[in-house]
Amino acid sequence: MEVMFFLTSNPMFQEVTKLVYWEKEEIIDCPKNGQYVYAIDEGSVMQYAQKNTSWGKGMVFGFTREQTKIRPLCKTVAWKIPLIYVEETLKGIDELNVDILIEIETNSLNKYKNVDIIQWFIKKIPERIRTTTWKIEKESVRKDITKFMSNETWCKQLNDLKGRYIIRELGYYLEVDLLQLHHYIRQWNYNLLTRKNS
Repeated sequence: MEVMFFLTSNPMFQEVTKLVYWEKEEIIDCPKNGQYVYAIDEGSVMQYAQKNTSWGKGMVFGFTREQTKIRPLCKTVAWKIPLIYVEETLKGIDELNVDILIEIETNSLNKYKNVDIIQWFIKKIPERIRTTTWKIEKESVRKDITKFMSNETWCKQLNDLKGRYIIRELGYYLEVDLLQLHHYIRQWNYNLLTRKNS
């Protein structure tokens, strides 16, 4: 998903990309040396394609220069991008390292502008955290957040995040599922891009 946002969050790409919707089991014919690449925001979806393509289980960015057919295993949303705009970028895709992905992810986080609990967590996440969860003392979080919102709003937003499995209450602590948090923020950014391109 990081690569998808790396490509589509660039204003230049937003002017030329189009959203396409593929139904389950729909057959998508990709000609050899086609003029478009596809970026999909379905990281957990298996895509079926003939060999010699970069499509595969868990991949969120797919492109092909060989003739192939793609058959999504569920309804899929994809960005259709003219090849000319991303050709140079694609050459370096295999060279992306962890530090670059962290930088891309940070840029995604920085785009989140809502003044709410999520914004607070984004600002407080320790840099370069290497685990998938983050525990923080609940009362200190509540005191800090209720400086800029009412206690009722805090409770409502906390319950919403618990319902999304982003946060769990563990006694005096809150445990933040960082994978779910990042997924939520990516989806928020994705929805913004969708509205802009529709």
